Amino acid sequence: MPNRIKGTDTSSIDAGTSRAVERLSRVAPASSSTTPTTAQTASATDSVSLTQTAHSLASLQEAVAGAPEIDAGRVATISNAIQQGQYTPDPARIADRLLQLERDLNSASRRQPS
Repeated sequence: MPNRIKGTDTSSIDAGTSRAVERLSRVAPASSSTTPTTAQTASATDSVSLTQTAHSLASLQEAVAGAPEIDAGRVATISNAIQQGQYTPDPARIADRLLQLERDLNSASRRQPS
């Protein structure tokens, strides 16, 4: 969900990837003075400040992107245990983990702005 910034051109740019990139336009400083002061020059410089949540999400995204989709070693271990009749799933633990997942998803959806 893109954030809208006042004074931007919202048309998309094809960046050659599956993600759209928004085109941004510069906005003139609010001052009517023709001679820029140090404060006006500094305010014309572009800057970005990310929240701690944004940094955390970026770190999580990198960690997930680097992880394999399927843990082949774990699949092989469980498959062998099933074939040998040694795998005994714990239904109570599975139910607890599913309920916790539902609570986490519900909590996360309440925190996200609409």
